[in-house]
Amino acid sequence: MTKIEKLLEIAKNPEPFEGGTQEIWLDPDRADFVLKSYFDENIPGGSRESGFIDETVDFINKIAPVEKYKKIIDLGCGPGLYSQNLAMKGYDVVGVDFNKKSIEYAISEAKKRDLSIDYWNEDITNIEIENEFDLALLIYQIYCVFSPENRKKILNNVHRGLKSGGLVLLDVLSETSYEKFPQNLMWSLSRKDNLFSDKKFLSLYTSIKYPNKVTLAKNILVFGDGEIVNYNYWNQHFSIESLEKEVNDAGFTLEKLYADVNGEDYVNNSDFFAVVLKKK
Repeated sequence: MTKIEKLLEIAKNPEPFEGGTQEIWLDPDRADFVLKSYFDENIPGGSRESGFIDETVDFINKIAPVEKYKKIIDLGCGPGLYSQNLAMKGYDVVGVDFNKKSIEYAISEAKKRDLSIDYWNEDITNIEIENEFDLALLIYQIYCVFSPENRKKILNNVHRGLKSGGLVLLDVLSETSYEKFPQNLMWSLSRKDNLFSDKKFLSLYTSIKYPNKVTLAKNILVFGDGEIVNYNYWNQHFSIESLEKEVNDAGFTLEKLYADVNGEDYVNNSDFFAVVLKKK
């Protein structure tokens, strides 16, 4: 297959939740970009500012006091921003992420701060845990990026890993965000100050709405040496009812609804919402 033929093949609209040629969180050539994104709220997919993280940790301490909910698993922990704050509150924390560089950074930071946090470089769809934890975190809408099959795996893993009556803090994108999702077709030549690569490339970007409240942000990078990389970033958008059905089927009850994971009161027509689940 020639380079042009490959590009034409990659440019086709994929099936829902079909992967690209590379997963950005696992791409060694973008490892520095991924790590930087966790500390820059202006980068899509990055983390939140420190004040919001502090509010979230205080909220977790309120709904799951350390005296009763001692052991926490932070799924998709990235570089450990929440994990280390929770450890400083006295929780026993396990942080899990499939990005090796982020886990290495988290381990290094824990050592610097003399924090005892157990970090695992694993895929949360395949994690083996059983009746160990009081609380699981699935925050910053990471649940939305997985296919229905993988979401079911994750919920089953979490259900198995929680003690009876254990809690889950989970946030998702809403149907309102689906309605507002912009559909675009754009191309641009890389600038010298771009964060993706030192090499010049052409970026072909499209954002598409799919049926069943699914969206895709697709980015193709075409480099001067002929290399072509494609990232597909999927999101499932939920109504309260559709999320509740999904978690009920996995053995959870939806206990409380919030605007966000910091415990703000729920508001209608927000771009996202958060829930506290309880293991049946």
